[in-house]
Amino acid sequence: MAVIAPDTTIGKREPVWGRDGHGTRVVVDPGEVVGARPARVVSEPATDGDAATGPGRWVLAVDPGLWPLAAGVELAEPAGSGRSWTVITADLRPSGFDPAVSYIRVEASLTAG
Repeated sequence: MAVIAPDTTIGKREPVWGRDGHGTRVVVDPGEVVGARPARVVSEPATDGDAATGPGRWVLAVDPGLWPLAAGVELAEPAGSGRSWTVITADLRPSGFDPAVSYIRVEASLTAG
């Protein structure tokens, strides 16, 4: 068993929603990063070239306190490099050994940074 130790913090960006001139719901402000939790960048496509995750996908290990994560949610580092990602898939990985080592495996595309 491997434990994925955090090397950054990542939180959800809570968007502010509004309506456009046609009444369609749109994001009017990307919002603040909230709920920052420990996380780790497991692989990035530029350096790891992981064929299993496809081109352009990053793999993140995120604290389960951010669960649930739906496709399209934006994750961001509140400090540091200022990177942000859009979730493609998220899979909660609970540990039967110790809940302290549970995590969310996230495949995401880099939005900024």
